[in-house]
Amino acid sequence: MSKGAARAIAHHRQKGSVIFGEPIAAGLATDGSHYYDKDWLHAARYVMSPPLSRDSSTPSALMDLLAAGELHLTATDNCTFNCRQKLLGRDDFTKIPNGVNGVKDRMSVVWEKGVHSGKIDPMRFVAITSSVAAKIFNCYPRKGRIAVGSDADVVVWNPDASRTISKDTHHHAVDYNIFEGMEVHGVADVTISRGKIVWENRQLKSVTGSGRFVSLKSWSPTVFSTIAQRAKMNQPRGVQRETHQDLPKEVEKFAI
Repeated sequence: MSKGAARAIAHHRQKGSVIFGEPIAAGLATDGSHYYDKDWLHAARYVMSPPLSRDSSTPSALMDLLAAGELHLTATDNCTFNCRQKLLGRDDFTKIPNGVNGVKDRMSVVWEKGVHSGKIDPMRFVAITSSVAAKIFNCYPRKGRIAVGSDADVVVWNPDASRTISKDTHHHAVDYNIFEGMEVHGVADVTISRGKIVWENRQLKSVTGSGRFVSLKSWSPTVFSTIAQRAKMNQPRGVQRETHQDLPKEVEKFAI
């Protein structure tokens, strides 16, 4: 959520720590200037934890770090509350429910700020939105890859299409959108889940109850394999040395 946090991640990775950085869509496209809006409710809509950075250069900087490989994947932390619920903190800001939208618009926001802006290529886009997460959560290659044996989850992405994000057209059960009015390039034409079309012609076709639980094995190789190998290589190792009797005569004189 901030350049300082991203620098801390980069610093510890350079020292060999196994750590991953995951900015969210809100932090890649908005900033904390909304907290100073004169409209209390406008400001409350953006309340989340951690908060958006007040530094307006943060969204661009976080995308730069994703492009450079210092940060590794993107998410949303989607947690929506409508305006009536946000008003619970009208007289005490600590009681404002924390959370914003993002899950529907994440892919387009990352494409707009990353690929369309020229900072990353489409392959990097696939990595930071899909495959890296699947590897970290240890469900790769069932998820995060198009291949025989995978779940046939496919998005047909149209890089030439564009849309304007709005609360009037989104599929969230909330009466605002923190990206309201933002034009984004890159639109999903078709989404296929386990071989079935669930999104086409901008129409949602999913069926209630069609989701499936995916069991995740522990000890993801992407996260833990280097730790195990490092521990193995750092184990104390004995050294076979010559005994005193085997020392050359020249050395024996000094030893005496």
